[in-house]
Amino acid sequence: MVKSNTIHLSIILLLFIAISIQASTTSYYFYVQFANKNNSPYSLTNPSEFLSAQSIARREHRAPIYDSTDLPINPSYLSQVNNLGVNIHNRSKWMNGVTVLIRDSSVMSQVRALSFVKFVQYTGKLDGAATISAKKIKTTINYGTATSQIDQLNGKYLHNLGYRGKDIVIAILDAGFNNANTNIAFDSLRLQGRLLGTKDIINPNSNIFAEDGHGAMVLSTMTGNLPNQFLGTAPDASFWLIRTEYVPTEYLVETDFWASGIEFADSVGVDVVNSSLGYTEFDDASMNFTYADMNGKVSRASRAATLAAQKGIIVVNSAGNDGNKAWHNIGVPADAEGIVTVGAVTSTGSPSSFSSFGPSSDFRVKPEICSMGTSAAVVSTSGTTISGNGTSFASPIMAGMMACFLQASKSIYPPCDVPTLLKTVFESGSLYANPTAQMGYGIPNFQLALAKLPFTSLTEITETKDVIIAYDRNDKSIHVRLLDNQIAEGKSIRLYSITGSLQMNMPLNEPETLLHTDKLFPGMYVISISGNGKTSTHKVVI
Repeated sequence: MVKSNTIHLSIILLLFIAISIQASTTSYYFYVQFANKNNSPYSLTNPSEFLSAQSIARREHRAPIYDSTDLPINPSYLSQVNNLGVNIHNRSKWMNGVTVLIRDSSVMSQVRALSFVKFVQYTGKLDGAATISAKKIKTTINYGTATSQIDQLNGKYLHNLGYRGKDIVIAILDAGFNNANTNIAFDSLRLQGRLLGTKDIINPNSNIFAEDGHGAMVLSTMTGNLPNQFLGTAPDASFWLIRTEYVPTEYLVETDFWASGIEFADSVGVDVVNSSLGYTEFDDASMNFTYADMNGKVSRASRAATLAAQKGIIVVNSAGNDGNKAWHNIGVPADAEGIVTVGAVTSTGSPSSFSSFGPSSDFRVKPEICSMGTSAAVVSTSGTTISGNGTSFASPIMAGMMACFLQASKSIYPPCDVPTLLKTVFESGSLYANPTAQMGYGIPNFQLALAKLPFTSLTEITETKDVIIAYDRNDKSIHVRLLDNQIAEGKSIRLYSITGSLQMNMPLNEPETLLHTDKLFPGMYVISISGNGKTSTHKVVI
């Protein structure tokens, strides 16, 4: 069962970009004064980001040329207000405030509660049939050097829908996270409280932030944030950082460290695990694996990975970088059953020469999918954007998108188990019909994957104190049940297509109303319920 309420209006409004809906009730203007412009991505040292060349030229004889009034309003503030379902009508960077136009003034109490809001002032109303834009503010996302690797997976589609990993917890099993506690690329992660904790399986007394930097660069591909320079695939996700790899030596014991690490990840309730680690040969050759061992059942790490998947964790592991070596196969735990093993490709979609080959020794498709691993964009431990090669980066790029996909599945669809979620992603792969040994099912398309998620017969999509809305796939009808038992005169229900076309408009005269949809095309629609001076909006997929 997936629940939503009117606070989730931002999800609905995104479907109505550039669409206007006729309002038949009074609307109200409020002015929202922001307290500051702190943590702005803009700087007075780079005025061309927010001023035209003409404006800059006009200021040449002014002293000072620029001041804080020239800085745009912090886009994070605008987004957070907008995400409460509040339509921003106009803004003033000089005053550092916005005017909003809303139908339900009660939501302003939530706006007042935002820490960066200084005050809210009622400034007027608009009576009668007025056209109120339901356009969601769309801030262009500047991925910087990470653009190619996100575009390749159609990751922008999920991000533009608002699915950026919020409330999804990712664990990273790696060798260390040097400077992640001070790196400027992780300022948002730390300030927003999304760095949930650390665990060092190898040495509980060590400083995990003074160890190897590999894990920090892996972390950057998912949640690194350097405004206008770099943005990761899951910028709003939360993280546990777990050290299981000891860099100076390579022994079989590290696979047991790995197993302990993923058990710990399970114990703290993570949703996704990324492991850019793999084991095939060791400093003591007697410990070496053979290709026959790559069946997901020999290594304890691989068995632990499968158990984690069975416990509902999406486990993402790099395929390995041995594709052009004598040992050119995947390693462990990449051979595990039920996980996502990720190979590397170039920006043009060709397999990276170093990306390890499958299949598993018991002939399962491995790797299953691929993402960019040649000249992948990452952030260094000193906070600068660099490029790197390896399935070590292809894996977390994919893990971040899997976190966004998981968030989307929880927000829109009935709960799906991990095998179903993975199957839909695999089926969206560019090579799904003809998988290869090095690329598996190819490069997934997350827009296509989202469209492939299945529905149950009866999906309860909205439950608030006032209404329950459910769609019955058997009789092709939408059930609308009012819970307040107050049928006010003039209360009505409207059904809109995603293009804004009015499909149904009828009064609500009974506590329960049935909308027959057998003549409508399958897809996403929006229900608007009006009455008592209020309007609530809810999404439904038929």
